[in-house]
Amino acid sequence: MGMGLPLILGWTFIFMAVVTYKRHRADRINENAERSFWDRENNANATRKQDISNLDYVDFTGVSLPFALFSDELLNQCESQVLELKDEKILNLTGLSNTDLKLAYGPANLPQLTQYDQNFTLLVRTLNTWGHRLAELSHPREAISVLSFSVSIGSDIKATYQLLAELYLQEGEPDKIPPLKTNAAQLNSLMKDPILTMLDKMVSSDSETD
Repeated sequence: MGMGLPLILGWTFIFMAVVTYKRHRADRINENAERSFWDRENNANATRKQDISNLDYVDFTGVSLPFALFSDELLNQCESQVLELKDEKILNLTGLSNTDLKLAYGPANLPQLTQYDQNFTLLVRTLNTWGHRLAELSHPREAISVLSFSVSIGSDIKATYQLLAELYLQEGEPDKIPPLKTNAAQLNSLMKDPILTMLDKMVSSDSETD
């Protein structure tokens, strides 16, 4: 009985020492991370304006999309939105923070780059909706043309990849799924791994049914 209290106190002191050490270590890590962030931010804000005229803008040249083929309100809305965006500058900046953009191109370009990135987000979302509606209306070839264009410009919408892969299988073109995986593997997005996992499962399921 006499040994109980000193033993408990000993373990309590050890526990407190470990907790204190971990807290101080976490504080140091947080301080270093915050210092690193502000160093990058200060450098970014001091970056001179760069030429952004030759960036990899979305190019509709030679792209064939199914405009004005079918009478449907949602299709018409999607087509009108895409036609409006064709006249705007569109940049895929997925995965890049404002600090990244300022470091690369200067803070003076940030408002323009942000707008171009917003145009990209609107475009791939519209293409996803357009492709899904075409599929719902039993126009698989037209849906494929819309969704494959979206993938080609770097969409990271999982539903776009999933429907496109399903349509390839439906149309007897499973050989077109590996290139989809190649596109997904190049994404600078948190959605890359979920998309690749989904495509792998689809390929496996298709192989099992053959």
